[in-house]
Amino acid sequence: MKKYFLILRIIFLLFLITPQVNANSITKYIKDSDFETKSTVSIDIENFNNDEVIYKRDEKKLLNPASILKVLTFGSSYKTLGKDYEFETALFKDNNNNLYLKLSADTLLTQSDLNKLFTLALSKIKAQNIKNIFIDDTIIDKAPYPSGWMEDDIWPNSRPITPYIIDNNFSQILIKRSSLSTRVEIIQDGVYKIPVINELKLGNSQQIKITKNNNGKIPIIVFSGTVAQDELITLPVLTPEIAFRVKMQKALEKNSIIYNKPFGVKKIPSNAQKIASVSHNIADISRNILHNSDNFSAEVVFKVAGAKYINYSKSASLDDAINMFYDTYKDLITSDVKIADGSGVSRYNLINTEIYVKLLKELFKDENYKNLLATANQGTLKDRLLFLENNIRAKTGTLSNMSSIAGTFTTKKGKNAIFAIIIQNSPKRKAVLKNFENTLIGLIYRKY
Repeated sequence: MKKYFLILRIIFLLFLITPQVNANSITKYIKDSDFETKSTVSIDIENFNNDEVIYKRDEKKLLNPASILKVLTFGSSYKTLGKDYEFETALFKDNNNNLYLKLSADTLLTQSDLNKLFTLALSKIKAQNIKNIFIDDTIIDKAPYPSGWMEDDIWPNSRPITPYIIDNNFSQILIKRSSLSTRVEIIQDGVYKIPVINELKLGNSQQIKITKNNNGKIPIIVFSGTVAQDELITLPVLTPEIAFRVKMQKALEKNSIIYNKPFGVKKIPSNAQKIASVSHNIADISRNILHNSDNFSAEVVFKVAGAKYINYSKSASLDDAINMFYDTYKDLITSDVKIADGSGVSRYNLINTEIYVKLLKELFKDENYKNLLATANQGTLKDRLLFLENNIRAKTGTLSNMSSIAGTFTTKKGKNAIFAIIIQNSPKRKAVLKNFENTLIGLIYRKY
């Protein structure tokens, strides 16, 4: 009998010390990786099903989350708008046969959608009866970039935030050597053309420099440097409103609607009736945000949710969206959490991994929302954490000298781990930071 109780006691002691042994092995890996000499490594990993702590380290330090913030900001947008929300671009008609195009800031709207919209409208009104066409752009304001964004974060690396969105607000420009290789040509095939100055020269190396000249009323792009081979360059449109109007005119022409007046800007009157619409669901739009980490889409959707939060009383601003964020999580966050944008680009954003995991637990109570996130080998997790494919749901983040990842996965021993990792102020290369995260998650997966 004594031998029996001795065995039970040994098993019990082993059970008690196993988590500590696992924790020590993870701590040893972090120290051996020499990350903390010059950097901050903040980690919070918990069991989603209870309050069990799997591993914590510097979890209370306020840090910049980078793009993992999108999970939280889009989460507040998702809660506000609802899982069935449609970004609906619609045409309305008043009693005088005036048409009103109601913008929804749909980040997936295309030229084909706009063509289809006017085709549908022609079943309700004859083309020759159209008197005037107005655009209602009141859904969100036109502030192009949030505060805290640096020079490298804005054009040409990011599109201006606007309600005027079509074809992702990108233009393609072909840099082409002439047939006799005597000069360099700039070719734009789309109906909207970016104003350019061509200072390119033929050369033995590809060194194209793109700068924006803001001296005139309309910005002009200057291409300079040397060209050794043809190259297709994708750039954000300079003037989204002009680009949209040009493509709207093309949609009219596609439908044989002759309209030679300028498009006015006017809010839809209360007596106008909806005659046609095209739309995209919030789940479809989420992929660009949660899988591909598109900053533009994140900022636009954040503002659109802000518009609903203020009951469409005015064109929604970033401040409205941020107020919505704080209201969504008011019972879960502390006053030192600072949110300055919807994408995680701003250097003013501050949160710690402990609070982040708390918010993640709240969001992931909705299984539909959790499953919107990418699994291994999808989006920014391409070629990462392949041993967790169809197990993990996560979002990555990257800014200069920092990296982050957050999400959930089931460990080898069946624990539903929910986690946030932020590495800040690191001089190491991006690939080294990402590999460190992969190894750390692998240790958690195997040992817990």
